[in-house]
Amino acid sequence: MFASSRPWPRQLLAFGALGALLTLFVAAAAVFTLSGTVRTGHELGQLSQAQRLHQDADMMHDALRADVANAQAAGRGSPTQSKAQILRASQDHATEFRSDLDGLQRLQLPADVQVMFSASRAPREAYIQLAQQLVESTLRDGSIDPQRAQLFQTRFQALVDRQSAVTSTLAKTSAILQREQAARERMVSRVLVLASAGALAGWAFLILMLRRAGMRLFDALNREAEQRAVADQLQRSLLPERLPVIPGLRLAARSKPAHSDRHVGGDWYDVISLPSGDVGLVVGDVVGHDLRAAIAMGQLRAALRAFAVYEPSPAAVLGRVNRVADLLEVTDLTTCVYAVVNPVTRSVRWSSAGHPNPLVVQAAGQGELLRGDPGPPIGVTKGAMYVDRTCRIQRRGLLMLFTDGLVERRSTSITDGLSLLESISGPHPNPDGLCDEVLSVLLADGAEPADDVTLLALQA
Repeated sequence: MFASSRPWPRQLLAFGALGALLTLFVAAAAVFTLSGTVRTGHELGQLSQAQRLHQDADMMHDALRADVANAQAAGRGSPTQSKAQILRASQDHATEFRSDLDGLQRLQLPADVQVMFSASRAPREAYIQLAQQLVESTLRDGSIDPQRAQLFQTRFQALVDRQSAVTSTLAKTSAILQREQAARERMVSRVLVLASAGALAGWAFLILMLRRAGMRLFDALNREAEQRAVADQLQRSLLPERLPVIPGLRLAARSKPAHSDRHVGGDWYDVISLPSGDVGLVVGDVVGHDLRAAIAMGQLRAALRAFAVYEPSPAAVLGRVNRVADLLEVTDLTTCVYAVVNPVTRSVRWSSAGHPNPLVVQAAGQGELLRGDPGPPIGVTKGAMYVDRTCRIQRRGLLMLFTDGLVERRSTSITDGLSLLESISGPHPNPDGLCDEVLSVLLADGAEPADDVTLLALQA
């Protein structure tokens, strides 16, 4: 820059150096004030935890007194179960009391507060031990020793006074720290205002430089939005507008995208009325949510429908679809399960290409996942072999096909999700009821699933 044939004015260089020094000064002041704010905020957080633990310990203090009173009221003639409940309650309260005391001991608190908590630890431990001893002896002997009862009451009242003093100290210390935090926050605000004013001149030049890059990015986002809109429209056209009406069968479907801003995800389902009178059920999952995934979904769906009309074997249909995927170079990872149901005999033939096995629900409501290792996903292996498997649905029983988004969670294994799915009890009046119950149980945490969720249920 300085070797340029065009010399820079001395005034510009001076302003640049002055601006750099000012920026360094403002940055250092900001870091200093922010460090104080962070430290005060940490102390406030520790005090808040101390108040919560202290309050809980105070509650356990009263709970143990109630346990002693309950033991005295129970007497010797109370049922053994009632005595056991009182003893267990006192043990739980003592455990939680000690846990609160341990938590208070680990906190980083101001010195005066820490001293008060340390001084009250021993009297509290003595109170806990005496309360447990009184509960045990009273439940065993049927009466309470008057002298020990008086000692217990004395210790209870002493702790009441001590805990009241600790509460007052916590409140005062918290108020002081809050005032300090407010003052530091005001200082940070002033420093940030000065820093913003000092950096505004430099940002103006940077904005001019970035304007052209921003316009290019805006154009790219517009193209991405248009492509996403086309993909959404294409994917919507691939899902059935309504399920067919088939004598002897009831059908229901649910589709829930992984993200609420996406109306359609990478899953698809289909119901095919076959010339033989059987009914074909399909659930598939294409990795991705873009235009390419939507095109791959359309190609595979069309191929499967075409082969299903002439091929009674689900395994053979999946094998043909796999060959089509290879010929069309559909490289998107796709899993699929295809089942053929006879409405009269309620027999089912099914085959899976890397997809979770279907769920069969008996008329009484017991659910069971069909057994069998799934074949490879579509398009992974050129000569993939798939296996036909059979089962039979009870009258008023149900068959449900689903995608792995229903049972997969980041925090747990898919095995836990499958076990939870099998544990859902019935009976279920219709496939709509089954779908709603499954979604309410598997998505009970209320969080959006990590992947799309699709269900297709049939009742004989």
